[in-house]
Amino acid sequence: MEKDLNELQTLIVAHFENRKKEEEELMSLKDRMEQRRSERAEQLRIRTEREKERQNRFAEEKARKEEEEDLKRATEDAKKKKVLSSVHFGGYLQKTERRTGKKQTEREKKKKILSDRRKSLDIDHLNEEKLK
Repeated sequence: MEKDLNELQTLIVAHFENRKKEEEELMSLKDRMEQRRSERAEQLRIRTEREKERQNRFAEEKARKEEEEDLKRATEDAKKKKVLSSVHFGGYLQKTERRTGKKQTEREKKKKILSDRRKSLDIDHLNEEKLK
């Protein structure tokens, strides 16, 4: 009986040692898992920051290109208007002056002066109540 008791105690001691080792391994695995989760979260945060920066750069580049295109288009339009006004419009005014006489040109002068004085209303941004 004493022999069985000693054998049982050695088995119990061995069992508790194995259980302690397994618990230590389990704790180390949990620690590694937690560490890996935090690393992945950090990597994801860095990746999203880089993506935001890339999209911001892309948006700025797009806006800059659109500005350049608008400026280029505006200068081209101004050149075209200048050329057209000097060539066609000037000739047109001369023809109308010959046809209509002094009275009509006085009216045209008045209309031109009034249109220069009159300011266009900027109502695009106003809401309905302010328009009323």
